[in-house]
Amino acid sequence: MHRGNVTCSWEPGDSTTTSYTLQVQRTPRNGSPKTFTCTTPDTNCTVGLGRSTVTIIFCITITAHSGSRNISSLPRCQPGRTEVILPPAILNSVKAVHGSSQCLNVIWSRILSVFPVADSEIEDGKLNSQIEFTVQGQLDVQVRNVTVKGYRVLVCLFRPDTSYIVRLRHRYQGPASPWSPWSNALQGRTGEDAPSAAPVFWRQVKHTNRDGCRLITLLWKPLSHFLANGRVLFYNVTCWTENAQVLSDHGSCRDLQSSSTSCSLFLPAERCSCALTASTSAGTSPPARMLLPGASEIEPPSPGQIAARPLDDSRIEVSWTAPVKQPVSGFVVEWFAVREENSSILCWEKLNTSCTTLVITEGLKPMERYAVSVKVLYGEQDVGKNRTLQIYTRQGTPSAGPDVKVLRISGSSVELSWSAVPVELLRGFLRNYSLYYTTRNQPARSVFVPGHAHRYTLENLSPGNYDIFMRVNTDAGTGEAGTQAIVHISSEEISIFMYVVLPLMLTSLALVLMACLAQSKIV
Repeated sequence: MHRGNVTCSWEPGDSTTTSYTLQVQRTPRNGSPKTFTCTTPDTNCTVGLGRSTVTIIFCITITAHSGSRNISSLPRCQPGRTEVILPPAILNSVKAVHGSSQCLNVIWSRILSVFPVADSEIEDGKLNSQIEFTVQGQLDVQVRNVTVKGYRVLVCLFRPDTSYIVRLRHRYQGPASPWSPWSNALQGRTGEDAPSAAPVFWRQVKHTNRDGCRLITLLWKPLSHFLANGRVLFYNVTCWTENAQVLSDHGSCRDLQSSSTSCSLFLPAERCSCALTASTSAGTSPPARMLLPGASEIEPPSPGQIAARPLDDSRIEVSWTAPVKQPVSGFVVEWFAVREENSSILCWEKLNTSCTTLVITEGLKPMERYAVSVKVLYGEQDVGKNRTLQIYTRQGTPSAGPDVKVLRISGSSVELSWSAVPVELLRGFLRNYSLYYTTRNQPARSVFVPGHAHRYTLENLSPGNYDIFMRVNTDAGTGEAGTQAIVHISSEEISIFMYVVLPLMLTSLALVLMACLAQSKIV
């Protein structure tokens, strides 16, 4: 240590060595040498040198003692500054550099009385220096060599708009000298830059009018911080027709804030193009472009096959095959929750040609039905027909049943109808219905009704009051009961049928038979 002690360590001698003597000879520039020693049975020892400076030449020798034999190492002679451990530097500030988003200005200082390197030596590059930095909140530490010729160091090793924790250390001239301890740590943030990539862009055709005018929803993914190089302030959408006429009706695609990920506008029936850019305080991203074919154009083919399987409650694996002998440039997978009462959000992922499998994780929940479709991208922008299937991550039993209504009571028969249970309440694929009817003094009875049916007639009911209700059956089991219908079958209705309606029907049948026989020559 500067103006302190000399501590030396060494490899042990042979097994007969009993002790060692460390000898340090100090030779000033204008004076006679002075020797300091210490003896120890260990392999290290410290010699106090008083207020010696590092400019003095020191010669260090180790002598091993083994009985009557003494064996000395070759002397190690050099200026003290080569051996000294410099004290840690003092970091004063770490600041962004205007116009250089990958750079930080690191300003440091030292206390001359304990840091034995002159300003002139620092300016001449006599210091070896390293910077240690890590992204704030992360564990990955990086160390790089830097050139220090003053107390202000320009370091250009960083990513834009990122906070770093920085430390600095020095050593004198080269590898023969030990590194100083690291300085105190300071935090600094680089400046923003323009986004380095365009947002991932997609579209959805909501509906088409009779004249071919289409309501289009434009969709995009927020840029990751790695690509945005700063905080996105706003997005900008521009659309134009095939003859380069810029469309003035922006719909909801005007004044798009940083939180926006979609907007809608009407496009004419002809072929159109749209461009999307993202802007930070430092500039604008490259444009993402989207071509929308004319309303009357025929869509290219869909994927050959599509399959999906649930992996767990929140993941679905989708796979497909690309069309054969087609210039495929990518794929788009879309999925959304199938609902009747509320509209659901369309989720999507754009993939390159090497991907024919995707594990969907965004927004999935058990017991909710999802429509999953795959579209093929052709050439630069053309989009093929979609191929769609519906799937659950996990099915459950329905949370509601159909509300049964009585259409007509005729003698011992009851005609019933019901409406389909909303898909949100089914929580699984409907396989069939269980229709229950109970009356006093009789065991409860039920029948299975096909899942596509909306009417059913119960026949041959005995007189009495009936409670009639239905349950839905999915792959997971039977669901809750729907609203009951109460039906009264009276004995009078059955008697009227048996004694009035039935004889009239039989008499009519006999008269028809007689009329037919009267026409026969045999009679």
